[in-house]
Amino acid sequence: MPPEPSIAPVPGTGAHVIVDGGRTDAVRTSSGRFLRLVSPPPRLLDALGGASGGDGEAAEYAAALRATMSAREEEDAQRRWPGPRREVALVGGGPIVDATADALTDWGAAVTRHTDGAALLASVDGTADGDRENGATAGSRAEGAWPWGLVVAYADSPAERGGWDRLDALPSQGVAWLRAYREGENGFVDPICLSADDPGSAQVYRRRLAASLVPRELDTWRRAAVADAPPSPAARMLLTSRLLTLALAWAQDSEALQGYRGTLWKLVPATGTISEHPVLAYDPPSALDRQARQRV
Repeated sequence: MPPEPSIAPVPGTGAHVIVDGGRTDAVRTSSGRFLRLVSPPPRLLDALGGASGGDGEAAEYAAALRATMSAREEEDAQRRWPGPRREVALVGGGPIVDATADALTDWGAAVTRHTDGAALLASVDGTADGDRENGATAGSRAEGAWPWGLVVAYADSPAERGGWDRLDALPSQGVAWLRAYREGENGFVDPICLSADDPGSAQVYRRRLAASLVPRELDTWRRAAVADAPPSPAARMLLTSRLLTLALAWAQDSEALQGYRGTLWKLVPATGTISEHPVLAYDPPSALDRQARQRV
């Protein structure tokens, strides 16, 4: 009867060497791939375990194996979150933003945090509060001048979304723009914006009003609503997961990204319902000519 197989970790990596039938012959990488080992020395497992026995061949093989697995894991990390897209800004506060920051950082993003949209704008151009109130927008900067490739914003109440319309100009400057928010207990993640042709925060809300059976009541509630109780652990996990899914699709420029550009995601914790709704951008209406009646 052959001996029981055993597994030995490769120190400093997520890989494992597989011992089957007394012969070391394969390694499983951290991504789940199985690779055949070429002529492994008999005492490789001892060397991987840190045993001192003076077997130079096994020690050299173990060191080479560790270096190879480390290099593979670095390549995997680059595919997971490519270096050129690592700079991400987070706008807002609270447990969902905290969880999102932790998740993005853990997967390779370089995250900077800002309390609100005005703070984000001030961090790059030093615009004074009065100037921002008088109409300064994200669109005032040249394309490529932003330090981030992606801006993610979250709000616990409609009032905290103040100023997001000014950030709707980010995509026209080459910055991806992703938003999530709660209305009462219900959570929403807007379509991710990659260009000026995608629906920004103002357009998404107007589309929601147009689709609502009670648009007046919805708008009245939204203007008067305050932050609800903190989200439940389940709601926090689901909202964070959706944000990370879209951010990861952007970082990898995946095929799924196109669909996310026109999809509003909604969570209703009271019923445990998750739904997706198409939202398309539209051309701004023409400005009213208030002198037309006088000319007729």
